[in-house]
Amino acid sequence: MKKTINFQTKDNVKIVGDFYDAKSEKSILLLHILPGDRNDFNEFAEFLWQNGYNVLNIDERGHGDSEAWPEEMGSWQEFTQADYDKMIYDADAAVQWLENKIPQTKLALVGGSIGANIAMIFGAKHQPKIVVALSPGINYCGIKTEIAARNYRQNLLLAASYDDTYAFESAEKLFEISKANHKEIIKYEHAGHATRMLNAEPELKQRILDFLVKNF
Repeated sequence: MKKTINFQTKDNVKIVGDFYDAKSEKSILLLHILPGDRNDFNEFAEFLWQNGYNVLNIDERGHGDSEAWPEEMGSWQEFTQADYDKMIYDADAAVQWLENKIPQTKLALVGGSIGANIAMIFGAKHQPKIVVALSPGINYCGIKTEIAARNYRQNLLLAASYDDTYAFESAEKLFEISKANHKEIIKYEHAGHATRMLNAEPELKQRILDFLVKNF
């Protein structure tokens, strides 16, 4: 079902991930929250795969099985601003891996928290078909999203919970300024932060799937 793979970023950091091959032309990259790892998305990755999507679920640099620096494990807790800024390279390299594996694949990114910010920045730069941002922030660890929200033009789904104040207010602002051709926002009251919403509100998985089906 899933195969553990690894690849190098352009600054030579080894990234480890799980690839779920659905033999599809549609692929989804998952980007987890800051203190987490790819296990946060395991159940959701399998759900997407069972519904016909290739899925690449990675450990971002300094998390899980991925290196923090070239040939060094380390932890995100030791990161400088420059290290956080380089997290976009993880998404770039992951998408390159997917495109090498499945030429001409259609692409969606789903991210939580800092992973949502990375997904939005990648989206603004490369214009994948879909970006799903769970509890995005205007600024997480210097990774900022307002310019990205204005520059991404495809299909954007935001989700946040009122009890997660900063992310909720950020999501509302990003939705308001977004220039996406199609945009939706899902709001909860007590669902917590990012990937935790998938457990607190099980219907969120289906709502994300519906958005993917409609916009891919």
